[in-house]
Amino acid sequence: MARGFQQHDPERDGTLEVEEVHPNFVEVFFVPPHHSLRSSGLDPAQAKAHRAKLLDINGQDRFLTIYPIGTFGDKPDFLKPKYAQVERITLADKHIVVPTTPKGVLNILENLPSAFTKDFAYGLGLAKPYRFIIDAVETLSDCTEIVISGKEETGPASNEKLFFISNKDFELARREMNSIDNLAQSAARAVKGTAAHNILAERLGVAKLDPKVGRHPYRKLFTTVAQGKTELSEEDQNAVIGALTNHAADIAEVQPEKLAKLRSDIELVTLEALIRRYEAMLGETLVEDRWQDFFNENPFILNMAFGYPVIKVRDQASVGGRKLSGDGEKITDFLVKNSLTNNTAIFEIKTPQTAILNKTPFREGVYTPSSDLSGSINQALDQKYQFQSHIAQIKHNSRISDLESYAVHCCLVIGKTPEGDDRKKSFELFRRNSKDVEIVTFDELHEKLKQLGAFLRAAEGGAAA
Repeated sequence: MARGFQQHDPERDGTLEVEEVHPNFVEVFFVPPHHSLRSSGLDPAQAKAHRAKLLDINGQDRFLTIYPIGTFGDKPDFLKPKYAQVERITLADKHIVVPTTPKGVLNILENLPSAFTKDFAYGLGLAKPYRFIIDAVETLSDCTEIVISGKEETGPASNEKLFFISNKDFELARREMNSIDNLAQSAARAVKGTAAHNILAERLGVAKLDPKVGRHPYRKLFTTVAQGKTELSEEDQNAVIGALTNHAADIAEVQPEKLAKLRSDIELVTLEALIRRYEAMLGETLVEDRWQDFFNENPFILNMAFGYPVIKVRDQASVGGRKLSGDGEKITDFLVKNSLTNNTAIFEIKTPQTAILNKTPFREGVYTPSSDLSGSINQALDQKYQFQSHIAQIKHNSRISDLESYAVHCCLVIGKTPEGDDRKKSFELFRRNSKDVEIVTFDELHEKLKQLGAFLRAAEGGAAA
């Protein structure tokens, strides 16, 4: 969801300007923030001269046209069209109350369909999971404007640069892409669960399992890909299955080291793929929910923030309610516990773009923590207080007995390591004196992942030697 009107910081996000073209028709412009202009080599003093159109809002003809542009000063598409060919996306046949203020524009953006980016600071247009609709239009036509309409059939207009998509087909595409994402996640969970089971099963000498591939063709394909396999024809699959069935015992007895090497290769390749995904996400501007989903899928990364073994109890846990899964005013991103002592810990996940320090020094060489950092610390401490106050009731109502609150540990994953010696010093002085909340940056977790990968590669090389 887009940030509310009061949550936009003009210095960080830029501002909006609304101009009336004629009654019941306005144009909306994006005035970039000074830091973005500096990053792009433009003069911040000329900010308004560099403004770019974001929207046409026409109440009389009942349409809203979006101009997707890049809004990040360090990107090559800054203030330019975001897509290679498509320059505008129009929502037709809409009952619109035309806004006259930036706050009114934000209300319009809040009510855009769910497939759209709603925060102007990130550049409007289709959200990344639905970018494939844009790609398809650009592949199938030379149209520069997409019109989503309840009155037109899907296809290019006869003599114009318009590509119509009916509301029905747009919704169908959106749901199909959501379904594909869900199938991919389901396949990944199945492969991960099976991989974990099989590693332990081998140690215990019990039978291994195959991932549940499901019935849907996409689910079967994703499961195969998640296992690192190349899609085989049915004939090839039967041949491989037959060979392994007939010779599995011989292979395990004669060449066990090759089976161990195969398992090691799979673990290393999986970790390297995870590191690449993490790096790609660091390069994007993602909302907190996306990072929470990522850590929920890969909870072992959070383990690296501690010096002792932890296991996840629940994500989005209600620490101020009657039970973990119930309603409560205080929700923590992750509730974990020490797998040996059952002592609990609370995780709060922010974003890599969250500011850690204030921009200007408090004194020469001394920087104070940002309001985002101090507010997040207080949020975690309040969650800790609520959890400790309700622990007995939560354990009873949730029927969880192996959960303790001897000394609830709080961990905050936020921002990136500041640049510059003075800023690094100020950050370290602050967080080393934050005894009740451990502060870890996103790039530090990234570095730990890379070090783990380097260790596994070195171990593999030593074994090979």
